[in-house]
Amino acid sequence: MTRPAAVSPLTRELVGEFAGTFILIIFGTASVAQMVVSGGDAGDWATLTWGWVAGLIMGIYVAGRLGAGHLNPAVTIAMAVYRNLPWRSVLPYIAAQFLGAFLAALVTRGVYASGIAEVDPGLTSQSQTIFSTLPTHGIGTAFFDQIVGTALLVFVLFALIATLQGAAGQLLPLMVGFLLLGIGFAWGTNAGYAINPARDFGPRLAQWLTGYDGAWGTADGTPYWWLPIVAPIIGAVIGGGLYVLLIERLEVPAALDTPAPAPTPESAEAGANADPRHPVTAADVAVPSVTTEKEAR
Repeated sequence: MTRPAAVSPLTRELVGEFAGTFILIIFGTASVAQMVVSGGDAGDWATLTWGWVAGLIMGIYVAGRLGAGHLNPAVTIAMAVYRNLPWRSVLPYIAAQFLGAFLAALVTRGVYASGIAEVDPGLTSQSQTIFSTLPTHGIGTAFFDQIVGTALLVFVLFALIATLQGAAGQLLPLMVGFLLLGIGFAWGTNAGYAINPARDFGPRLAQWLTGYDGAWGTADGTPYWWLPIVAPIIGAVIGGGLYVLLIERLEVPAALDTPAPAPTPESAEAGANADPRHPVTAADVAVPSVTTEKEAR
């Protein structure tokens, strides 16, 4: 094993966010590109959704080697609001995520350049969805959709993080992938389930720089680039807040959630020493203290 380079913890985390987001976007955009350039012969909604899921799972595993593995500015902001991520880390995290998404989209654009030129030589909205999202049922519906989808993402993510502790934490990327799968299958058609500002803006910038003049808006010219940035951030804050309000504040602390041992007839001092979760009657006797148990061993 090579000796780790002398870099700051933040630098390691930023490299992780960059690399993990790159993996997420290159799998996701390429899965859409394969469907588009083949006219649907080599892919459909299910395959592209699984492509995004695979990218997310692998991206979190990669980023998790160096840091948190957010891969999403909305998640990063929610972690700063509710999970004590230092606010000084937020902008660097987001910059790393955007850069990873941007470069991954450029790679996909280059690999599929010939196929895109064949099916959409004018570089229109026909192939724009390879890289960025568009609304299907209007701006208002898309805005609400992105709030709801990202709120679900963060709400369940907080539960998964709280539940999958210790060795079980190795399953977290897989479970987050299944979470994205559910969101994609249930909330995908309204706005392409971006639920991630970096996932949309980085590739959108890449496609604009490579010839998509209409990248910043819908087919009718309505500005749209801002919506997959603003709505997911709002949704993430709402989702995290709802989790804290409805779940976290009502959780039983682990120490109290552990079943207490039943009283045993080894002492006459039951009333003074018995665990309060086992009410004692006159016939009961005390629970041995922890010290006594250790001494007995």
